[in-house]
Amino acid sequence: MKTHRALLHVRLPRPVSLFSAAAFAFIAGCADSEVVDPLAPASPCAAMLDQCLVDQKICVEGAKGPRCEVCPEGWYATKAGACESIGGSAMAHDFADFTVKGGEEIKGLCQSWTLNNPEELWVNAVELTQDVVSHHSNWTFVPSNQFDGPDGVWPCSERNYSQFEAALYGGVLYAQSTQASHEVQKFPSGAAVRVMPYARIIGDVHLLNTTSADITGHAKLSIYTLPEEEVKVKLAPFHLDYHGLDIPAHATSRFVGECALKDEFPSNEMKMDLYYILPHTHSMASRFFVEVMGGPLDGTSLLNIEGFNAEARGRQYDPPVSLLGATGLRFACEYTNPRSENVGWGFGDQEMCELLGFAAMPIAFESRISTAEPAGQDGDTKVFKGACDTVAFFWDQNKPGGPTPP
Repeated sequence: MKTHRALLHVRLPRPVSLFSAAAFAFIAGCADSEVVDPLAPASPCAAMLDQCLVDQKICVEGAKGPRCEVCPEGWYATKAGACESIGGSAMAHDFADFTVKGGEEIKGLCQSWTLNNPEELWVNAVELTQDVVSHHSNWTFVPSNQFDGPDGVWPCSERNYSQFEAALYGGVLYAQSTQASHEVQKFPSGAAVRVMPYARIIGDVHLLNTTSADITGHAKLSIYTLPEEEVKVKLAPFHLDYHGLDIPAHATSRFVGECALKDEFPSNEMKMDLYYILPHTHSMASRFFVEVMGGPLDGTSLLNIEGFNAEARGRQYDPPVSLLGATGLRFACEYTNPRSENVGWGFGDQEMCELLGFAAMPIAFESRISTAEPAGQDGDTKVFKGACDTVAFFWDQNKPGGPTPP
């Protein structure tokens, strides 16, 4: 049965470009148009570069040996191990300061930024910097007359905000990796998400202060746009969610979602070029992986991440991966639960297993698994599966914008 569901969930994970501030010394003296020289193959960093890139970092050699380091604001880590300027035309917005009390968890807050853009925008990258203990956040965009009201921080319920409805009115912009303080979602050159004229960006945020002290901070969101003539690929979003988690106590387990997608596409062909994936779990997860399902690439790994560390873990695909001939996507999360009780899907001390992706395709879709049925054992790992229910719809790249301001 096909039903409408939230296209993202409410917390946040994030994507695959790399970022930071500690690398200023590494790139000192470079002009904005310059690229930091890639690491020499024989350098001590060569062996740990892949490990750094998983967290969107570069490897830097120091007196105590090589270490992973984020790129400064406005830069991202390339797969060659260099910090490179994000490029494009930047628009930035600093949201107001907010205080989260010691031990406090806050859900259901929204933040908005009305762009007042008279022309459509083609977003090639999104950068988030935050020091307000944002556990995760999901960002959409809508015409400015939707979910209307003053910008700033407001209860989502006050305007009946819905992520799914926002995606239908407008689209999906970005999702923050769990607890990431700085992250860049960077698409390959020429690929972009269209934002209609006179749009409003809305973030649904989840705040979690695990310390005993009050913390005051804010978020800064930047978008980097391309001129329309430079846009070669128009992207659409998709979301996979294993919502039926029931992680057994005192055990290692794997929850596998196998989502048949081919028949959701026009002509029953999976014309989908993959450009970006952002996984999302909480701290109990020990592994997250995504594979191609069916066709000549069946079983091909698209993403395989070990452990959890609250870093930026989105992945860019350059060149993109063509999934033509495949029948769907398979994704899974593994957990080791030391507790005496089972753990389900949810906030706080519960878990999640989901991903946000962007692809060149004629549709957008959300797939959800709502049950966890025993499916055997893989060594000491208990395996669970469930039926995958998909909602797919045509993705309109020409949605109308909001009204012209008076």
